[in-house]
Amino acid sequence: SITCQEKANIDDGNEHEKDNGWIMIPAENLISQCQNTGTKIAAYVNRVGDVGGLARALELGVDALCIDGTASINDQELWDALIEAQSERRLAAATNVGDSPDNGTVPNKSPVIVTGTCKRITSSVGKSTVLADRVCIDLVQSLKCTEGCWVGSSAKITALVLSEAAQSSFVPSRPFRVNAGPVHTYVVMGDGLSTKYLSELQA
Repeated sequence: SITCQEKANIDDGNEHEKDNGWIMIPAENLISQCQNTGTKIAAYVNRVGDVGGLARALELGVDALCIDGTASINDQELWDALIEAQSERRLAAATNVGDSPDNGTVPNKSPVIVTGTCKRITSSVGKSTVLADRVCIDLVQSLKCTEGCWVGSSAKITALVLSEAAQSSFVPSRPFRVNAGPVHTYVVMGDGLSTKYLSELQA
């Protein structure tokens, strides 16, 4: 999957450093959280000064740099920065071939340059919203923090949803409960093989 980071265009020079910080902090957080998960991160850039930081964030960098397909056509300086970032990452990756750094920070070969338009998708004003039913499974015995139910949108691909045994400052602990998901979700039964829809479960 690809996460596209959207940022505001701020022309005021005094706001540039603030905006740059807002770009880098989320990018670093995403890169840190997405390591070894298969998730690909794309960041939108329209300023030369943002390219190097995003390409080298946490010594790993984002997987793709997105630029506006029309506005950037004549922005040679931006293109030069993108090509330079690609070359630096490709060189860094080649240097690290065969190495296994303790911190695991081996950069990708190079960030992909993507031209197009990044848009934020929001619900239209006045558009109706559908409310869905959700199933919580309450058991007759308490579960550990590492225990729960295997559920998923496909009977062949499921994920372990943990119980509510973990302590939280927002809600009380409920170690007997698994907040499993919407009614159409599959749940693996006690035999470890068969599945049912959550809506089919009965006491």
